[in-house]
Amino acid sequence: MLGPDQTPVVTDPEEARQHPELTVLSALAHGGNPRRHQVLDALSEALATVDPELADRYHDVVYTTLPQTARRYLERLMSTGKYQFQSDFALRYINRGKAEGKAEGEANALLTVLDGRGVDVPEDARDRITTCTDLDQLNTWLRHAGTADSIDEVFVERAS
Repeated sequence: MLGPDQTPVVTDPEEARQHPELTVLSALAHGGNPRRHQVLDALSEALATVDPELADRYHDVVYTTLPQTARRYLERLMSTGKYQFQSDFALRYINRGKAEGKAEGEANALLTVLDGRGVDVPEDARDRITTCTDLDQLNTWLRHAGTADSIDEVFVERAS
């Protein structure tokens, strides 16, 4: 039977990068032990070396099985503002969050301009705007909204 006693404690970043699956098992088995900070830091390094979708699954499995103290450690790291994430895994999520926030802001600005100009925005058009994540497209629509009298004029392709 595989248990914590049979699973090595992986804390070395280089070992974690070379053996990501072993590092995931280490985090599952030792996420609550006194060396949990080092184990979880190694996990971050390991996740940066695997396919992003696989890394997402590994992260989810580990996070949901961590004891409360280990979860609090991760939450404190993220909330202090002092921790600088180094791994591609963490940076990918930070950048994704920033991009989603920018897209949401642009979509809200677009809807605000259209509302201010009295342009009717049917539900399907509102959904198209709020689900768009392409910042260039949102900016194009926002420029069009400045002079548009209808939602069709916002979505029309114009020659540059």
